[in-house]
Amino acid sequence: MQTPQIVFIIFTAVTSVGVLIQAFVLLGMYFAVKKSTDEVHELSDQLKQHLVPTLATSRNLIEDISPKIKVATSNLVEASGVLRSQAEQINKTVAHVANVAEAQVSRVDEMATAILDGLTQTTAAVQHGIATPLKQVSGVLNGLRAGLDVLRKKDRPTHIEGDGNHFV
Repeated sequence: MQTPQIVFIIFTAVTSVGVLIQAFVLLGMYFAVKKSTDEVHELSDQLKQHLVPTLATSRNLIEDISPKIKVATSNLVEASGVLRSQAEQINKTVAHVANVAEAQVSRVDEMATAILDGLTQTTAAVQHGIATPLKQVSGVLNGLRAGLDVLRKKDRPTHIEGDGNHFV
């Protein structure tokens, strides 16, 4: 029975060595976690040191700007409404001016047409009023001339070149 005791002692020695190795691994893990925890705490402190003032400044800035943004937004809404109403008014005014201008153009066109028609009729009447008596006076004068020529007994051709191809 000596062999089982040796086996037991070897088993106990191997187990003790395994437990010791495990204890050193756990001790190493503890130091690694402690070091990581310390680094995280240090990083957290640095973040707090820089982030807290930044967040406070941001919050103060937002609190300061927030009412101004609300006022600017309400002013933009009001300005938009005013611009819309002014645009509608301008649109109405332009439409009214266009309608009045169109009516005036129509009236001027009618007046110009009436004046031109009147001028045409007046010109025709003047031409008729002057041309007819002139033709009659010209006829009388040609008759007198022909009569005087007969009295003077001049031989005259029956056709005069300057009378516009009229026979006397």
